[in-house]
Amino acid sequence: MWNCRCKDLGADFTTVVTILGESKVMESWKRFRGAAVFMATFLSAGHGLAQQSAPVVGPAAPVPALGAPTPTLFTSKIGFFTPDQVPGASYPRVIQLKIGAAKGTLLATFSQRGVLPIFRSTDNGETWQQYSEVPQLRGQPCLYELPVKMGEFPAGTVMACGGSSGGDPARRSLDVAYSRDGGKSWAYLGSIAVGGVGRYDPLDRAGLSRDQNPVFEPYLYADSQNRLVAYFSDERDKKNGYSQLLDHAVSSDGGRNWGPIVYDVAIPDGLSRPGMPIITRDGQGKYYMSYELVSAPGYALEPRTNSVHFRTSSDGVNWGDPKNPGTLIQDRWRQFPNGTPYVVWTPWGGTNGALLVSSHSVVRDEIGRVGQGMFVNRKGGEGLWSLIETPIDYNIDLDGYSQTMIPLGDGQEILQLVTVNNRVEYAKFKLPQTLPTYGFPWDDGPATGPR
Repeated sequence: MWNCRCKDLGADFTTVVTILGESKVMESWKRFRGAAVFMATFLSAGHGLAQQSAPVVGPAAPVPALGAPTPTLFTSKIGFFTPDQVPGASYPRVIQLKIGAAKGTLLATFSQRGVLPIFRSTDNGETWQQYSEVPQLRGQPCLYELPVKMGEFPAGTVMACGGSSGGDPARRSLDVAYSRDGGKSWAYLGSIAVGGVGRYDPLDRAGLSRDQNPVFEPYLYADSQNRLVAYFSDERDKKNGYSQLLDHAVSSDGGRNWGPIVYDVAIPDGLSRPGMPIITRDGQGKYYMSYELVSAPGYALEPRTNSVHFRTSSDGVNWGDPKNPGTLIQDRWRQFPNGTPYVVWTPWGGTNGALLVSSHSVVRDEIGRVGQGMFVNRKGGEGLWSLIETPIDYNIDLDGYSQTMIPLGDGQEILQLVTVNNRVEYAKFKLPQTLPTYGFPWDDGPATGPR
C-alpha cells in the first residue's frame, strides 16, 4: 500500500488509498499537490468519510490555512542513486559542468563509510551512474568547477574537497583533490586546514570542556578576483570563547597554497556555534553565505533548534562584523529553515532572480518540525521569504541531513538531492510562477482587509 504523508491535511489517508486505489491516489497527488485540492477531488468522487468502514475516532484536524507551503509542479519521478542502502550516506552535493566537452554533465557525490563516490548524469538528472571515486577524501564533501584558470589549473578543472584523517585517527584535515577530465580520475592536491577529531560531547557544547579542536564542512568558491576561497567550520579557538566559528582562507594559485585564516562569523560567547557555510553568487555579483546557528541566544542548548541565517558580501571575502549573527531566514508566519542549510541562486523568477534555501527540517506553524519544503526569496534576500513544497518527504529523525539542490535550464526547474534511508534520493520540480504577497507590515498592500 502506498504511504501518503499528508501532514497539512491532518488526516490519515490510508482509507483514501483503500477506496480509490493506489494508482488513482498517486495520479491525483502528482497532478494537484495541494492538500485542499486533493481533498476536493476525493469528495467529488462521492467518497465521504461516513462511507468508511473504519470507526471514527474523532473529528479530523482542520486544514491549516496559514503557513501552508506554496504548491510546486513536480517534473520527475523520485529516483535513487543506488538500488541498495549505502551505510552512512549523507551530505549529497551536485554541480553542473559549464566548460569543455562535458558541458551540461551533472556530477554528484555524498558522504559514506569510505571514500567519496562520484556519480554522473548526462540526461539532466533523469538517471545516474557511478563514474569514479576520490580515494583521498571521505566525509562532508563539496564539488566545484573552476570558472577561470587558477594557477596551473585551467578553467573547467573540477575540485573536490572533504575531510580526511591522513591515516592518523587523532587528526582531521580538510583536503582537496582535482580532476582534469571531468571527474573521471582524481589526484591529491593538499590540505586547507588541519585539526583534531570531532565528536558530539554535551560538555563541549555547554562550554564546560575545551578538549576538541576539529575543522568541518568545507566549501569552495571563487571570489570577485577569481581566487579560490575555502570556507569551513572551525573549533580551534575555544580558548578565546569561540565554541565554533566560520572562517575562510584564500588561494591565489588554485589551491596549492593557502593564505591566512579570516573569521567570517565568530561569536565569542562560549556557546554559539555558527556552522555549515554555503556560498552562492547572484547575477549582479553579490555573494550570499547561508549557515546554521546552533545554541544561539534565545534557544536552549538541547534539543537543538538550529536557526538558519545568511549574510552578504560584495567580493566573497569581506562579510561584515563577525560578531553579528546575520539575518534570520523566516516567512510571514515565523516559519524558518532548521539546520544544515544549503543556498543556491537561480536567474529565474524576476529581475533579481531567486534565492533558494533548503534545510534539514522546516519549523512549521502549528505543526512543528517537518521534513519537507524550501524557502525562496526574489528580492535579493531582503524582507521575508516564502515556503514552497518539494517532492521528497522524509523522517527528520533519521534522514535529510544536509541536502542539496541545483537549478537546471533557465533556472525554474530545480533538482533536489536528499539522503533517505541510507540512499540518495533525487527528484525535480518547478518553482512557482507567483508567490503570496502580504500587506503591512511585510509588503505593499491595502491599509485594511486580509493580510
